[in-house]
Amino acid sequence: MNPAHLLDTIQRTLTNGHCTLDQIWLDHAPIWQRLGWSREQVSLYLACLPGVRQCSMPTGEKAYELESSVNASSNKLADELVALLAKAGRPMPLAQLLGKLPAGMVVTEPMLRAAAMQDARLELRGPLVKLA
Repeated sequence: MNPAHLLDTIQRTLTNGHCTLDQIWLDHAPIWQRLGWSREQVSLYLACLPGVRQCSMPTGEKAYELESSVNASSNKLADELVALLAKAGRPMPLAQLLGKLPAGMVVTEPMLRAAAMQDARLELRGPLVKLA
């Protein structure tokens, strides 16, 4: 299993609601061991994930949750992907789609992957995105 797929699991975990760093660290210990990451690296990764915000629990623990605005931006991104794929008429790699997005959009490959996974009009087949 490649590291990107392993890390997608973490982002899906956050769709269930907020999680403390301890929960994420303990619940996904095999992933961190496989990647060789420390607890601090996991915290940094979570802080850098697009659409994830850090919050504090009443106990003072760090927690992470998805921002509510992620769905709106993800829908816009999915609309762009559908338009690009319809114009191309064939499946395209994520990296190629990234280069064809409008100049004003600041998007990363994990953001594209997340948008494609969440939209029923799109399918991910390995590195390719295609219309469903």
